[in-house]
Amino acid sequence: MPRSAHQDTRSALLQSAQRLIAERGLGMVSVKDITRAAGARNPSAVHYHFGNVEELIKEVFTQRYKAIERERALRLAKVDEADPARRLVALTEAAIAPFMETCLDEEGRLYVRFCLQFSTDPRFNLLELVTEYGMPSLLSLRAQMAECVPYIPGDVVNARLRHAFSISLVQAADYVRQLEAGLQITSESAVREAAATLAGYIAAKVQ
Repeated sequence: MPRSAHQDTRSALLQSAQRLIAERGLGMVSVKDITRAAGARNPSAVHYHFGNVEELIKEVFTQRYKAIERERALRLAKVDEADPARRLVALTEAAIAPFMETCLDEEGRLYVRFCLQFSTDPRFNLLELVTEYGMPSLLSLRAQMAECVPYIPGDVVNARLRHAFSISLVQAADYVRQLEAGLQITSESAVREAAATLAGYIAAKVQ
């Protein structure tokens, strides 16, 4: 079935927003910039299709994240390590691998850079957003990880998992830089190193 002009314009706005924000930073991109880059004739196209620029930005994030969520849920279901320490690492690898692997193509690298910009903007709460859009694998991950570190108070575990989510975005953005510098680093090795760092942080004993 042919795409409608409405669908084409909406898609173009999403793509231009992702690229511009990834390349310039969220604070340096205006609605006019996004509209012009998308080739939209209507200067109010962003408001027509999304209501406001904040909703457009949220849609850029969730559009690809939904696929990451599905893949993460599949990988978490396959983790069968019994030893708590090794299980924590395995869970972390399963959780971050789908996101790290997006770095292997150009659109994915733009998405990772976009996410890093998006996650640091005070207008948005990333964890609230993924919960709002129904990302059950994160809730399952939190419960399973907490079981691996029973010696850590629940509020500390929750705080560390929030931090780990943000740290993983920085790790993915760093992987993008390494790839674009020509370093031949496989996604498997990048995931292992990132997961080991995050698991160590989550499991560190409270002083």
